[in-house]
Amino acid sequence: MLELRKNLISCLIFPIAPVAVIYLTFSLCSDIWMESFYTPGEDGGEVELTLTLYIFPLLLIIFAPLLAGLTALTRWGARRFEPGAWWRWLMAIPRVALAAVALFLFVLSSGFLMGDVLGPFRHWQVACAWVACAASAGAFVFQQCSRLKE
Repeated sequence: MLELRKNLISCLIFPIAPVAVIYLTFSLCSDIWMESFYTPGEDGGEVELTLTLYIFPLLLIIFAPLLAGLTALTRWGARRFEPGAWWRWLMAIPRVALAAVALFLFVLSSGFLMGDVLGPFRHWQVACAWVACAASAGAFVFQQCSRLKE
């Protein structure tokens, strides 16, 4: 039962929480974002919105099974090889790369949707979005660091 609860919390931390924060940021800051960036027409104002609302969350959802597979492969390798062997280093390299790309995509998309990222104290929506983004990113980094230490 404890393992099931741990797996459920891991699923909530990534990818569900970052994707939810992206859509929360969009709903909170859509007016600010529209004023700052959105210009409909030929200049491609719709492309950034499509990237941040559809493509980046889809990539985060694709990265989740890859990171879960690396976790399972690392646990299998830890049982097969001696602890602290080359196996852990070999599995850590793709895990850190995938986690870094996922974190970058998440922060990039939520930061873009805020519109006014440098002035979080001018709009309460941006401040709330920063808090949600920081909490989700911090939980994700903590989760990945604990996976590396296993």
